Amino acid sequence: MKINNFLTFDIEEWFHANYEGVDTTHYDTRSTNLESNVDRLIDLCAEQGVQSTCFILGDVAKEKPQVVKKLFDAGHEIASHGSSHKLVYTMSPEEFRVDLKNSTDLLEQICGEKVVGFRAPSWSLKRETLPWFYTILAEEGLNYSSSIYPAKHSLFGIPDFPMTPHTPTLEPVLEIPQHLMNLFGNKVGYAGGGFLRFFPTWLIKHQMSRANAHGKSVFLYLHPREIDIDQPRLALNRIDGYFHYQGIAGCEEKLSSLIEKFQPTFIRMDKYTLKSQGDLGILPKKT
Repeated sequence: MKINNFLTFDIEEWFHANYEGVDTTHYDTRSTNLESNVDRLIDLCAEQGVQSTCFILGDVAKEKPQVVKKLFDAGHEIASHGSSHKLVYTMSPEEFRVDLKNSTDLLEQICGEKVVGFRAPSWSLKRETLPWFYTILAEEGLNYSSSIYPAKHSLFGIPDFPMTPHTPTLEPVLEIPQHLMNLFGNKVGYAGGGFLRFFPTWLIKHQMSRANAHGKSVFLYLHPREIDIDQPRLALNRIDGYFHYQGIAGCEEKLSSLIEKFQPTFIRMDKYTLKSQGDLGILPKKT
């Protein structure tokens, strides 16, 4: 059986982050390398012959619609990352619905194509959000989410959540969670963000190959800032600053090596979801 993996990018500015006590709202007038970083990612994918799924923040789409259009024209899936990087579990169900709809409406206006996927900023789903989260996605016509970190983290995470793509509720919405590895008895990420920048390439390749051998799909994920050594810096404490910035210098080369290794397995999440829902006899909600 062929196992699919996913290449995903969270398209947001260098200052879009959720650290306790850190106010990033005053950074939105600073200069940015976002477009040139996205251009590098587009070129890398073209060289390797792969298509990604791009979870794009509504604020980015509003300020830089040309970035969204470039990704769409290059064949990448356009999906929602919410409007302003607000944590999902800090919103009421109706606030989340408005935030989601604002982002998807804007992305659809730019591309002329229905948005069917969502990723929560900073993996901000908790167990208490699940009863209404998938209902709202389904009612707004989305087919899948890729939002859950299936372990405990200080900001997020749902321990014991299955690491296999599945429909967590009766709604016809597929969840594609992160795949984690066991490290000294703890489940931790390895295939994206600070985890990908921290762990050596050989270990990530080993863990992905091992997961695939056991029938598990894995998604890589990165932000454009993670290949940018010239980005402005957030005022973070020593620990958060290390995790946020370590490994950036070699990240693009590492990503290229991972894509080359798993190139035949990558599929856009929207195409995988349609295939999976067909296999399960699930009909996506019509809009």
